Amino acid sequence: MTAAQTGTVEVNGAELYFERRGSGPALVFISGGAGSGLAWRYAAELLADSYTVVTYDRRGSGRSPGPPGWTTTTVAEQADDCVGLIRALELDRPVTVGHSNGGTVLVGLAQRHGSELGGAVVVEPLLGAVSPSFPRLVDETTTLTADALARGDVDEMWETLNRWMFGEEVWDQFPPDVADQERADGEMNANIVWPAISAFAPDAAAVAACPAPVHAVHGADTGPPIKVFVESARWVAEVSGGPLHVFPGGHLEGTINPERFVAALRPVLASLREPSAPRA
Repeated sequence: MTAAQTGTVEVNGAELYFERRGSGPALVFISGGAGSGLAWRYAAELLADSYTVVTYDRRGSGRSPGPPGWTTTTVAEQADDCVGLIRALELDRPVTVGHSNGGTVLVGLAQRHGSELGGAVVVEPLLGAVSPSFPRLVDETTTLTADALARGDVDEMWETLNRWMFGEEVWDQFPPDVADQERADGEMNANIVWPAISAFAPDAAAVAACPAPVHAVHGADTGPPIKVFVESARWVAEVSGGPLHVFPGGHLEGTINPERFVAALRPVLASLREPSAPRA
């Protein structure tokens, strides 16, 4: 196991907790869900043999407290947090990997601050505005979680939702500390993060104009009822002109099977280190 340097930085009005491992070209991970960096811990340890790997808790999640009076967010705010972290840690155009909600944040980052990235690897983002199946997903999840929300049981709501979306066997493979953190962040996720992620409308022209190379990824096993993630990844590839990679496994592969996820990710990262990678 690679020892991590831990710390916090003050950026964009928020205190962000981060962990840094390894040495070499900079690589930043943006977590999905509510935003805890715990989800990437094992993948980061595997990649620390070749990269300086930075993971962090997004504002309001885990060890990054929400600022006083913070009750709403936007994808732009979350993207500005990430570029603030990159600047504070003096990372030189890191390749940045974002998954799920973190992939949505990465799309916003590519739109707003693409010149500060060495590349963007967008793994199954949630882009409801461009996904034909998103309205049905919202309807189904609203019905599914109505009873738990009526009782005010946010823990049950998130566990029910995760088991339905990703499968019983997948949720049961979650590392206990990651699952516990998702439950702890559940109310914040439902009231602050989810409204921002679901309302985000990506700018196709801005994504296409991102000066950093953009790669999109979806899992071979990702499908109904969460086809939205595949549709969103395909949209990113189409509008950016970058490649679309199909990794083994499903939506949560990077957390429940980090060895297989990292094995698929390494060639993508290697291609982004080639001299021809930057786009005109």
